Amino acid sequence: MRYVLKTTGAAVALALLAACGGSDDPKPTYSEAQLKELAFDVIGVSLGIPQVTTFTVGQTLSFIDDGAPSGPQPCEDGGTYTATLTRAGGGSIPGNGDKVDIQFDQCEDGAGPLTGRTTVTFSDVSGDIFDTDAAAAATMTFPFRGMNVDGDTTLDGDFVLKAATTPGGAPNTDDGTSTLKISGAVKLTEKGVLIEVSDYVTELGSDHATDIDTFSKIDYRAKGSRSPLGEFDYRVSMTAPVVAKIAFGELTSGGLRAKTDAETVDTTIATSGTTTTVSIKSSSGKSTTLSERDL
Repeated sequence: MRYVLKTTGAAVALALLAACGGSDDPKPTYSEAQLKELAFDVIGVSLGIPQVTTFTVGQTLSFIDDGAPSGPQPCEDGGTYTATLTRAGGGSIPGNGDKVDIQFDQCEDGAGPLTGRTTVTFSDVSGDIFDTDAAAAATMTFPFRGMNVDGDTTLDGDFVLKAATTPGGAPNTDDGTSTLKISGAVKLTEKGVLIEVSDYVTELGSDHATDIDTFSKIDYRAKGSRSPLGEFDYRVSMTAPVVAKIAFGELTSGGLRAKTDAETVDTTIATSGTTTTVSIKSSSGKSTTLSERDL
């Protein structure tokens, strides 16, 4: 299952309840079919943004760790990237004020493919982010200006990713953990439809040995308008820790809540063996489910 930010079709969407009716009339709630689409919405935005932002930062760090090679470089699953490093000081590891200008061209490695350019700026650096045997931390800021995801969706926004790493027990082995905090705001455009995601904050811990990511916070607001759902304005929060492997687009368990003026909708993810199901329950009394095949 891959979380790609989209607004239409069978892939992840961004939309919620149509706000209509007079001030004294009860607002309409979702049908069961709309609740299913809402589940795609919430999962896609909640996990799609971390996937794209961590991919961007990961590719940047790989470029530096490889010695900042010149010219187009291959991406893991196809496409290329080209980057240049501007040092604020000396040394071979990221330091405060260092900048990496990176251009993606159909670059794919779990997220994407991405096409577009951004500049990643480092600050609050402590330690060596590449040393698996010592603690380190860094803050990376980067804008998206016309960053294209999967050929359909364009992202325009600004993000901050704060990372801290803790070593594991085995020397010279990447068996430690990382804590990440991602914040920002972004406008997503697809086929003329504009969706605004604001106040986005995600906090998660990543186990390097297992690639398992455990989210402790997911919170944001989304608003906009598109057919057939009309105008929408909703807030998403987390009701239970979300467990996933975002680098691989795999979702295991967790709970997410979307709150509108008309209803509160809980999306619960559970995995038994190799089968993942999503249960959706609204305060209106309606409920439905998604199967792994739907995802």
